Amino acid sequence: MTINNPRTVAGEIVNEVVEDGLAMVSGEVRAETMAQALPPLRFTTGLATAPQQLPSRMLGLVTQVVAPPGTWAVVYLPGGEQRTYTAGSHLLWLLPGVVMVQWVDARRRQMHVGPIEGWSADKWRVRLWLAIELAVSDPLQIASHREPLATVRAAAQAAALIFIEQHSHTELTSDQGIDGVATFVGERLRADPALSGFDIISVQTLERQGDERRTEAAMTATIAAAQIDEERRIAEAQHRARLHELEVKLIEAEREHRLRMQLGLAEARERLLLQEAEVQRATLAAQLELINAQIRAQIAEIAHDEQIWQSEQARFQQEWERLQQQQFEMHRTEQALRLMAAQQEGERLAGEVTLGVEERRGEQLLALVELQQRLEDQRLLRAQAAAERREHHERILHELRLRHEQLLADQLARLDANWRG
Repeated sequence: MTINNPRTVAGEIVNEVVEDGLAMVSGEVRAETMAQALPPLRFTTGLATAPQQLPSRMLGLVTQVVAPPGTWAVVYLPGGEQRTYTAGSHLLWLLPGVVMVQWVDARRRQMHVGPIEGWSADKWRVRLWLAIELAVSDPLQIASHREPLATVRAAAQAAALIFIEQHSHTELTSDQGIDGVATFVGERLRADPALSGFDIISVQTLERQGDERRTEAAMTATIAAAQIDEERRIAEAQHRARLHELEVKLIEAEREHRLRMQLGLAEARERLLLQEAEVQRATLAAQLELINAQIRAQIAEIAHDEQIWQSEQARFQQEWERLQQQQFEMHRTEQALRLMAAQQEGERLAGEVTLGVEERRGEQLLALVELQQRLEDQRLLRAQAAAERREHHERILHELRLRHEQLLADQLARLDANWRG
């Protein structure tokens, strides 16, 4: 049996303590120490582990708390003091006594609740399945809670049952019912003081199921409504087909009536055009006859004027011949007077007689010249007026002929267009 030296054993203990202290200060933790500071985590309540004693170091002066990622460490110090540490490694200086620790799950999680079965306001059975997204907000309260997840489940079921009892089966199974129940349950859970250590992130309705009897009745009613709707659609289709057939017949009858009316109007228009053409022909013939009568009257007037002019010419010729005869007689008288003057009174009387004769002959010559000029002017005026009247009559005849031809051409064009239309 080997007996160790007390001094050697004490030195080893002191060396071990110094090494542990230096390792803690420098952050180097041995595997054995880590295994003692962080045992395997078992969340017995679903969110928190059972209380465990922390091992002390450096002669009971120091201990080390290690919180893995996604957890909190709740440390219970001697004297009743409680401390919460986030993920990481923490060094604690201790007072004499036992140090306890609990680890709390800090990760977000989704909890499914259901089926939740209840009676609606109109006494139909309804089932719901919910999904609650939550996280721990106060690790001290969760660590001291015996069954936190069961409390959340019970509160969700109670809130869902309240919502089911306050609404009808139709409201619960409609599209608005999904959002309504999720919103209601979420608000109830956030306001529940028993869940003050939780952060209720969201509530979703996974599934809902109405009463099978109501579902079968609704399905039967839906099938009956579908059959009625189908029969109504068939009846409406037959009615529309009948209406379409009647509309087609009405359109054909209206088209036939319109064609008959158009044909009758075309025949009446043709008869009217023929009558108008006959009237216009008769009118033009009457106008031509009137113009011909006017022309004949004007021709007769011109002939009468010619006769008058010729009679005037004959009268002027007779007057001229009479003047010539008078002039000849005057000449002969002058000769006789000259002879008598020569014989009876001499030169003086002959001069006076000659002067008187000359004056008379000059007056007669002037009157004759003036008469001839007046006759010539009248003849020129009559000839010019007759030429103008002939030209005017010829222009009127030409215009009437052109109008007659244009009217005939227009009537032929209208008749041709009516026949083609």
